[in-house]
Amino acid sequence: MLIVVFSSGCAVLQVAVGGGLCQERADHENALVRKMVGPVLSEAGLVGSMEDQSDCDSATYGSYVVVFIEKVKPRKVVAAFVRAGWSSRPASERSRDCAAGCDAYDLTKKAGERTIDVSVEGTEDVKIVASAAYDCWDADGYSCVDG
Repeated sequence: MLIVVFSSGCAVLQVAVGGGLCQERADHENALVRKMVGPVLSEAGLVGSMEDQSDCDSATYGSYVVVFIEKVKPRKVVAAFVRAGWSSRPASERSRDCAAGCDAYDLTKKAGERTIDVSVEGTEDVKIVASAAYDCWDADGYSCVDG
């Protein structure tokens, strides 16, 4: 299972301030995501590797958290999120790694005034990608609530 979380706004900031400010913001955004996703996985006994990622070296303005969980069905992961109050629906899009026969789900939950998005894909192993969904971090700057 893989969880990826995205936050926007790193690329332009890196060019403008050498990446330090962008990385600080990416760390802040990923901490918010970890705070929301980590307890769901722990409570369900789902153990995997969790990595913070950022796009501070590109033009996509983002940060996200990726989780890989081996030997688990996507439905079990989705069920854990639903029990924790997340909304669930079949994925509107699939990654290139999720071919026919691969299960894919999108989940969301509010965190104060923010919304956290989670993508769950896999067959026997799961990849989760989680991010704070918003339009407050882009080429025009960073104006996220609590940011």
